[in-house]
Amino acid sequence: MSLSRSIIFVCLPTLSDKKYFSLVNQLFPEQFRPAVDSTEQLARLTSGSVLLAREVLQDPNFDATVVLICIHGDEGSYGLVLNRISHMPLSEIFEGISGANRAREVLIGGPVQQNELQVLEITENPAEGAYPIDSGVYMGGKWNDISGMIDSNPSTTRLFLGYSGWGPGQLASEIQLGAWAVFTVDIKQLVKNCHVLAGADTTAITSFLESISI
Repeated sequence: MSLSRSIIFVCLPTLSDKKYFSLVNQLFPEQFRPAVDSTEQLARLTSGSVLLAREVLQDPNFDATVVLICIHGDEGSYGLVLNRISHMPLSEIFEGISGANRAREVLIGGPVQQNELQVLEITENPAEGAYPIDSGVYMGGKWNDISGMIDSNPSTTRLFLGYSGWGPGQLASEIQLGAWAVFTVDIKQLVKNCHVLAGADTTAITSFLESISI
């Protein structure tokens, strides 16, 4: 099986640092790297920042991909892709679950653990144990059951299958190589309006992210 250069940018948290960076150099050689100053980009990288895949990522699977970084720290990064919609009906994703026959958009949050449901919610009353990403925006928490997630308000709650993850230093390395542009935006506005990102090209997404930048 052959790997495209961009496959490294999915996430490879199980690789050792030595193997990871060796693979980055093999799949993304210096002559393909854009001439960008990553200092400002790296300064924006934190929990709550937003990534937009640059055109140098030539794999169509990551064309104009937008990722909300929910957690970023010394142990790595955890994010959710905001503009990849699952085309499977809920009845197939959650077979036998009450409410699964209703129409509800589910996003593909990333390639890791796609058999698990992730929840992003705009609320002042988050579920117990929910992780705060920004003021009034929470991830996860203890829900009674999957039916409760499916029945939640779709205008303020986003459902995801899987997530995107990076090991220590991996995401910073990819940004230094020019793989991602980093934005600081109003997270509430982003989550409320992430439907406008689906199917949009890089220019339109950049314009939208800049319009809600803070």
